[in-house]
Amino acid sequence: MNWQIIIAFGVAVFSIASYVLTRRRELAWRRTEFLCAQSQYLDTDPELSEVVRILEDRDDCITIDQIFGSGDLADSKRNEYLARMDKLLNFLWRLCYATLKLKTLSKKEIEGFSWYLWRISQNPSMVEYCENNGFEDINTVIALLAPSWREK
Repeated sequence: MNWQIIIAFGVAVFSIASYVLTRRRELAWRRTEFLCAQSQYLDTDPELSEVVRILEDRDDCITIDQIFGSGDLADSKRNEYLARMDKLLNFLWRLCYATLKLKTLSKKEIEGFSWYLWRISQNPSMVEYCENNGFEDINTVIALLAPSWREK
């Protein structure tokens, strides 16, 4: 038997395995950096902070029902808040799209944003708005994550 071929084959297998493991760790780290950057954006953008406060039902002036339901809000104000809410929904939709269609984020990774999705799921008018305005992937991810919410 030719020992040089066996040694070369062993070195090649080790090199390939080492590359695959390094690449996997690198991609995991990049996804972590991406998720942290998205979280920071969500936490620091003033308009998003405002709509998150509304979503949390902690705003003294406006409620989700006033924006999406039959609340007593002038059309111009409703449209202003809808535009801000759309910014949040666009943000969440991109994450959901990356999870469902691109498969670049896992279910476990999207769970980092599940509180926002859970809050949306608690308001039927928001769920309906998502369904009718191009944010269907949000509702799909809500359905995907909902069983784990019941387990907690």
